[in-house]
Amino acid sequence: MRSSQQHYSLIIASIFLLTSLLFWFLMSYSGLGRTTSQVASAKEKDTVITRPVQSAGCGKPSPQVPGTSSEQAIFSGGITRYYLLHIPKGYRDTTGDALILAFHGHGSSATQQENLTGFSAFADAYNVIAAYPQGAVGADHHTGWNTGPAWNPATNDVLYISDLLQRLQARWCINPRRIYAVGFSNGGGMTNLLACKLAGRIAAFGSVSGAYPAAPGGCHPMRPVPFIELHGTGDRVVPYGGSLAKGYPPITHWLRQWVQRDGCTGNPVVFFDRANVIGERWTKCLDHVSLVHYMIGGMGHMWPHHLIIHFRGQITTLDASTLIWVFIRNYSLPPNGLKT
Repeated sequence: MRSSQQHYSLIIASIFLLTSLLFWFLMSYSGLGRTTSQVASAKEKDTVITRPVQSAGCGKPSPQVPGTSSEQAIFSGGITRYYLLHIPKGYRDTTGDALILAFHGHGSSATQQENLTGFSAFADAYNVIAAYPQGAVGADHHTGWNTGPAWNPATNDVLYISDLLQRLQARWCINPRRIYAVGFSNGGGMTNLLACKLAGRIAAFGSVSGAYPAAPGGCHPMRPVPFIELHGTGDRVVPYGGSLAKGYPPITHWLRQWVQRDGCTGNPVVFFDRANVIGERWTKCLDHVSLVHYMIGGMGHMWPHHLIIHFRGQITTLDASTLIWVFIRNYSLPPNGLKT
């Protein structure tokens, strides 16, 4: 009798356990048990916003002391991401400041990118907010950006930057039409990817010694984009002539692709030709954008600072950060992010 009761109890417990497991499985699979607002919130968090967004941070005091840089975190794509943020000394919450996103190279960091570019000094001088996103660790155990190659981290970095812009514009007064992206090496490749995917939200782009593998899903910018690029012919990491093994196209081929996307006609104008440095510009492009390229003879994989050029008894200095800032600051998104 006692054995029958134990057997019966065991059957009842088993049925209860199976029913509970089935219930929780159905809830997890179908989304039951979550409110409509929770489901919508989850979907919203995974949405890449490709249009200009008005900054909700205007009229709010800065959560960070102006004139300082600090590391901050944000949850994006199911993981915690980090970035370094510099708020200019003259920050005011009543006027929308421009924002520069500066992307570090493979194996580098946000702090190193701040030191490499000196954009925080530009931020203080011109009342610009400078953000240095931190890349995740990839399959090769180095930091980087998911621009296509297998050794890069398997992260949704376009979503991360979209989420980061949402965070920054919610807390600070940022001009939504004056957001810029700049990068070095693999970070230059990330800048190129953003030009393909977020041209409706970022006004202009700049890259130094950039690696430009084919953009995952193809490159289909929402509008013609202004782009400035500097590259050395002595670069062995990202060769000027390209690398089949790494999947990097020749820089001349990459430039032709953007010439086509921007609808530029005619040949470029050579506006700088001294010693081993040639600067060329495409100006007859749609929406009055332009493409600028500096080919620096013999320069390796680096971000040039005050590169001294001797030419016919004259000395000229070339600084990548200055050239990029002078170029990008002239551009702003059209009001709807698409047409001028």
